[in-house]
Amino acid sequence: MATIQSATLKLWIYNGEFGAGKTLTPTYTLSKDKLASENSIAFDIAELVKDYIEIRFTGDYDNIQQSAWVEYELTRTFDDGNSDVIYNNYLAYNGYGDFEEGANPELDYTLLQSNKTVYVPEGVAARLPVSRDETGVYKVEYYAGGTLLGSDELGLDITAVTIDTEDIRVDSIDYTTDMSFVTNITDDSTAQVVTYEGSEIVKILGADGTITEVKIIYVCEPKFEPYKVTFLNKFGVLQDLYFFKKRTDNLNVSKESYKRNTIDIGTDGVSYSRYKSTKELYNINSDRSFTMNTGFVVEEFNEVIRQLLMTENAWITENNEVYPIVPKTSSLDYKTQLNDKLINFTVEFDYAYNDINNIH
Repeated sequence: MATIQSATLKLWIYNGEFGAGKTLTPTYTLSKDKLASENSIAFDIAELVKDYIEIRFTGDYDNIQQSAWVEYELTRTFDDGNSDVIYNNYLAYNGYGDFEEGANPELDYTLLQSNKTVYVPEGVAARLPVSRDETGVYKVEYYAGGTLLGSDELGLDITAVTIDTEDIRVDSIDYTTDMSFVTNITDDSTAQVVTYEGSEIVKILGADGTITEVKIIYVCEPKFEPYKVTFLNKFGVLQDLYFFKKRTDNLNVSKESYKRNTIDIGTDGVSYSRYKSTKELYNINSDRSFTMNTGFVVEEFNEVIRQLLMTENAWITENNEVYPIVPKTSSLDYKTQLNDKLINFTVEFDYAYNDINNIH
């Protein structure tokens, strides 16, 4: 059996429609020789791809930018003089796995967030990020009190199969009585599912036959104004999180000063004006921060807050405008119902810009 001796990897990384942004010259060309102590050659392209994933969010969920296309051409050369070429492509996201999950962990292919309980203000629809590639979601159903309110098929082809009595196996597929399965999936992307009004349970149907249930809890908050924070989560997609309780705002002003000479030497002698300041200020700027509370939530929000504190991109919606923010809180005390009874998280944020516009 031939052994690999060297490999050359050509990478094309781009945004927009698949194929449209691909250039004649590869974005990167990497070459490696096999080490004598190893039997394979590995390329780590994560940081290279990450540089081309620019996250953009304006409040328009239909035009979120959070991914990049990756196409590659891998040429392998073997010790018998032969070589081959492998081609493939992926849609890349700026997600991550935890140490405990091992090397190259695969994230969930259906619901692209960790929490299966979602809190939203009364009268507001919840948004759920889901995957809709060939291993992802093909249908979402919305229920209230056990009644089906409606469903969404995510632009995919659904084929119904009728089987009279038994489950059968054909071409390595298990068919069950009156099931549906997904065919001809070509849209390799994510979707922001918007729940129907009054939805209490959302059932997310995966192409592999799995069903993920998400519970929607509507919060009536008569005293405080709820604020929506949108952030890039562990899965590399944007997720909404509402803060329902007390908010406090802070302003920090920075400035420098020097002492100015106000003496006026004129024909009448030496004098100075009592209306001129001898202390002159310059380089004045200010930064704003604020602290918000989630209100009472379930234990699984420990993971949501962890991902929020670790995010690279976050925005707050206020006064119908979207502003970039940075989580300032840098530590998290994990809470449980056993120890804390009612669980509330307090997070401090900075606005990700200066009050005085110094962008020229």
